[in-house]
Amino acid sequence: MAGDFCNLRCKHLASMKNTLLTLVTIMILSSGTRAQTLIEEKIPSAYLKDSVAAKIFLPPGYSESERYPVVYEFIYDHSNYIAATAANIFDIPKIITVWVKIEGGNEHYSSPELSDVGKNYYAFVANELIPFISGRYRTANFNIAAGLSQGADYINYILRNNPSLFQAYLNFSIEYPIHYKPDFSAYTKKITDSLDYFIAIANDEKKRISFANQLSDSIAASPYVTLKKEYCEKATHSYSILYALPEALLFTFRNYNKVRKKLSGETLASYYATTLNDKKNKFGNISFHSLLYEMMNAISFKEIDTADISSFIDSVYASGESMDIDLVNIGYSLRTKQIYTLAEKSYQRALQKKQMTGKTAMTELAVYFQLFRTLDQQGKSREAAKVLEDGYEKTKEKDEGLLYTLGYYYIDKKLDIQKGIATLLSLLNDKHTISPTYVKSADEVYTKIVAGYVELKNKKQAAIFLNKALAVNPQNEAAQKLRADLK
Repeated sequence: MAGDFCNLRCKHLASMKNTLLTLVTIMILSSGTRAQTLIEEKIPSAYLKDSVAAKIFLPPGYSESERYPVVYEFIYDHSNYIAATAANIFDIPKIITVWVKIEGGNEHYSSPELSDVGKNYYAFVANELIPFISGRYRTANFNIAAGLSQGADYINYILRNNPSLFQAYLNFSIEYPIHYKPDFSAYTKKITDSLDYFIAIANDEKKRISFANQLSDSIAASPYVTLKKEYCEKATHSYSILYALPEALLFTFRNYNKVRKKLSGETLASYYATTLNDKKNKFGNISFHSLLYEMMNAISFKEIDTADISSFIDSVYASGESMDIDLVNIGYSLRTKQIYTLAEKSYQRALQKKQMTGKTAMTELAVYFQLFRTLDQQGKSREAAKVLEDGYEKTKEKDEGLLYTLGYYYIDKKLDIQKGIATLLSLLNDKHTISPTYVKSADEVYTKIVAGYVELKNKKQAAIFLNKALAVNPQNEAAQKLRADLK
C-alpha cells in the first residue's frame, strides 16, 4: 500500500509551485477571502495544574449540523496560514485548525525523548486537548498532526508512542538527530491501523535531507502507512510549509471526492445514500455537489432499470443537501446517454427544487434551456417550443434571453416563421433585458430573419435584411451564402 502511493519526485515544477504559493498568499491577505473564525481559549489542564493558551480557527460556514476534521499544529504557529489555505482549497472538506502553546519538552531539541515537563504537556495533548476540542466543537473522527522542524520531531514522538492518536501526520523540514542514533523501526512498530504520512524536504542541510530520506524510506515499508514525500527546492528550512502545505492537504484528503463503484444488485438510491454516509462518517462535512457529480461519472445508466433511475432522481430531489444544480447534472448525464424521458424528469425536478427551497446554484432560464434541448433532441419540436414559451414567461422579468432561442426555433423548425421574424425584430430594438450569455450579434439576427423570409419566398424582404446583415459584418459566412442563393 505504501509503495503504491510513495512519490519520490526529485523536483517540483517550479513555476506551478510559485504560482500556487502566490495565489494562496494573496487569498490569505485579501479581506475578501473565505473567512475563518478565530477563537482564543484557555484550556484547563490537571496535568499541568494550569491552563494552556489555544488558537482555534473555525472554517467558513461552520455549522452545528456538520462535523469537521481537525488539524493540530505543534510547537511553531502557522495556524492562520493552515486555516486560510484549507478554506481556499475546494477539493478538501472544511476543517478546524488548532494550535496550543505547549512546551515540546525535549531533553535536547533533536532528542527523541521528552523531559518530565514535556511528558506532562504530552499527557495534556493526548488526554485533555483533543477531548476538549471534540467536546466543545463539532469534530469528525479524523485528526491530523502537523509540525515544522521541531514541530515535526514532536509529531514523530507521537507516531512512535501513540500513532493512533492521529490519522495523518504532516511533516515539514524535519530536524536530524545529533546526540543519538535513530532506531527507524521504532517509528512504525506500534502502528496497527492505516494512516497517512507526508514529509516535505526543503533545500536544507545535507544531514537533514539525508535523515528525512532514511526516515521516509523506513516508514514507507510499513504495510499500514501511505506515504508521500515532496522536495521543495525553492524553500529553505523554515519555509517548506509555505510551499508544501496545499499538496499535503490534498494528499491527506485525496479520497474526499472519490466514490466507490456501485455494487451488483445495489439500487441507485441505496448507492447514493451509503456513499454519502460513508463520506460523512469519515470526513464529517462533504462537498455534496462535487460528490454527486463524481457519482454520475461512475454510474453506467444504460445497465440500470428505468424505475431505479426514477427512484434515484426522487431521492436526490428529497435530500436536504441537494440543490437544483445536482438535478441538472443528473439530467445532463441522462441526456448524453439518450435516456431522455428521465432526463426530462430530472430537469423538471430541478425547477421544482428551486421553487421548494428558494435556493439555487443556477438560473431558471438555464434549466429551461436544458429541458428544451432534451425535447428537441427527441424531435419533439412543438413540446420543445412550449417549454421555451413557458420558460420565457417565468423568467422574463429577470432575463429575456430565451427570446433569441424562441425566434430562431420558430424559423428553423418552420413552426411559425412570421412569429419568429417578429420576435427577432423586437430583439433589435434594445428594449429587452438580456444577459450577455444569451445575446446574439445583430448580423446573426438579421441573417436568421433573411432565412425566414427565404422560407416565406419573400425575396424583397430577404434582400433588405441581407444588406443589413452584411453592412454590420461583411464577413458573415451564412449571410454570404444566402446572398448567393438569392441570385
